[in-house]
Amino acid sequence: MKKILSVLVALVVLFAAIGCVSGPATPASPAGPSVKVYPPQILEHKGTAYGMAQPAWLEAALNGPKAVEKLPDYANQYIIIVEEEGQDKTGAELAASRMNAQTRIAQMLSTRVKDTFAGAQVGDKDKIETYMERCVKSVSEAQFTGFAELGSTWSKLQTFTSDGKPDKQVYRVIQIWGIGKDALQQQVDKILKGAAAAEPKTPEKAKAMDLVQQSFFEGF
Repeated sequence: MKKILSVLVALVVLFAAIGCVSGPATPASPAGPSVKVYPPQILEHKGTAYGMAQPAWLEAALNGPKAVEKLPDYANQYIIIVEEEGQDKTGAELAASRMNAQTRIAQMLSTRVKDTFAGAQVGDKDKIETYMERCVKSVSEAQFTGFAELGSTWSKLQTFTSDGKPDKQVYRVIQIWGIGKDALQQQVDKILKGAAAAEPKTPEKAKAMDLVQQSFFEGF
């Protein structure tokens, strides 16, 4: 009898231990609420009043300057895309044309200078650090001649709040500016060489600066 009781007690203890180890299943965390996005609605665009579609280059422009440069009409052009938004159409167009174009051009080219220095195989980059700083500063302050507005369009948009209610109406202006690649190369090349002329040189440093100037226009 004692033996049977011992066995029963042992079984009870065993089942209790198993229950403690396994425990109740942890309920799955409920998925967070999905956020619905309400994109702007186009109310009107530049060609609406004339029954015309948006220009063919617009789709390419939304994919970046390189996509525009692949279009036949813009071959051999270096393209800058300028975008401006405002509640007044004329103001947004003027801001894009007169204020942002040159600034955007200088920003993009100075970024390209930095990227060129970062990617150039010039050995000890510390040797050309002051040259890089001089080039970046010169490019960012330069006024490049020959850029022209090659296309401009606008859309009047109705924006919405996060809960889908109409918010405000704005004009979005997109312009493409371009310059012949040969003309731009001459201007940038002059800046790079001018910065190099102001640097005290060693043979190693002169070689490094030459490599940077050569690699700047690769894939341009």
